[in-house]
Amino acid sequence: MRRNLAKIIATIGPASLDSEVVANMIRAGAEAFRINMSYGDLAIWDKMVEVVMEAERKLGQQVALIADLEGPRIRLGDFQPVQLKAGESVVFSFDPSEGIPLPHREFFETISEGDQVLIGDGKISLVVEEAAGLRAKLKVIRDGVLEARKGVVISGKEIDVHAVTAKDRAALEYVVTRPFSHVMVSYTRSPEQIELVRSILADHDRRDIRVFAKIETPTGVRRAKEIAQAADGLVVARGDLGMHFSLEEIPLIQKDLVYTARLQYKPAVLATEFLASMVEKHSPTRSEIVDIFEAVRLAVDSLMLTGETAVGKNPVKVVQWMYRVIVKAQQDINPERPPATTQIYRLARGLVELVENLNTTLVVYSKSGRFAERASSFRPLKRYYVGVPDERVARAVRLLWASEPVVVGDHEYEEGLRRTSNLIEEEGLVTAGETLVEAAWSSKRGIYTIRVKNVLGPS
Repeated sequence: MRRNLAKIIATIGPASLDSEVVANMIRAGAEAFRINMSYGDLAIWDKMVEVVMEAERKLGQQVALIADLEGPRIRLGDFQPVQLKAGESVVFSFDPSEGIPLPHREFFETISEGDQVLIGDGKISLVVEEAAGLRAKLKVIRDGVLEARKGVVISGKEIDVHAVTAKDRAALEYVVTRPFSHVMVSYTRSPEQIELVRSILADHDRRDIRVFAKIETPTGVRRAKEIAQAADGLVVARGDLGMHFSLEEIPLIQKDLVYTARLQYKPAVLATEFLASMVEKHSPTRSEIVDIFEAVRLAVDSLMLTGETAVGKNPVKVVQWMYRVIVKAQQDINPERPPATTQIYRLARGLVELVENLNTTLVVYSKSGRFAERASSFRPLKRYYVGVPDERVARAVRLLWASEPVVVGDHEYEEGLRRTSNLIEEEGLVTAGETLVEAAWSSKRGIYTIRVKNVLGPS
């Protein structure tokens, strides 16, 4: 069984669009795969889903499959790359024949002379010299290669766009027909955005898909508690946060958002630039290792790789490095646990502490995966087994701290628990003489079962 408690999410892209590469990333420690719906089309997305599912079949292990919606983001249009040099001027225009195409009226309605404009996670910086109608002239402050479809941010301003865009609705229509376990809602600024996405999923009978809110804007940060209450988890998207806040503020914002999620018993995901140097190089920098180390010590559920595995030279090696650091960072970890505010959370916390006191292995059965979410929220210090009815629930559980889903079929809770324990014993995942703590919760029957047993050896 894997030793990492925090999970690794890898992004699928041109560098990893091969089932054997994906299988090798799973072998190296990846347990979830993200498809960035900002890029590509149905054919590309289908290919990405196909390579992940083929890798699943090869290894006999379910992985989480995540659709990351583009969200209400302003992006450049399509054009050939342009080299921008500091000091020169460039024209952005709604009309592609008049300059760099930017097909968002909202951008031109929001900007003013003197505004700073950041492109591509802030790699290129410009300042507005002139703004009139649907055309603007900007001076280059920090140069670089300007590429199509890159995100555009006006520093200190949030552009008023639709909460769930037509493109996102179309993407969701696709998502509900494929084996996705999670949807990430980009640029979440209100709980209503989350509820709207939930309603679209529910209309297609896909209530099983977890809805995570990506926090990327000042409004998202300010309303994080409300958003966390509505969502199934929070994603701290450090790249876009760094375009709205000064960089020295990001560590504190990151910490506050993780704690906000944890106080709501919701999973927390950290994203962006963990191993950015490995897009080109074969080994990470020391500061990147420290970044991963500190993220694990915050006890986040998952760490997300983006360009490193999507377009990097060696996506498998990237995952290997992240796994190594996670395992090292979790040694002697003692994560702060949120207060248990209700009876069911007191039971979940007591269960985790019982397992620690007995220095044993936890086994639970959970039909929806929600029981596993409660257990993970109190940060068990070793992997635990979650019996689940089907692959959908297995994928949903896979992102949770320390969880190891096992598909045993849909049963009453006592039978599901028995089958889970039997299966892990048969497969040698626990050894003779080992003590197990078994637990299940039936909300309909109002019964919470905890049982301590010893594993018997062969008769």
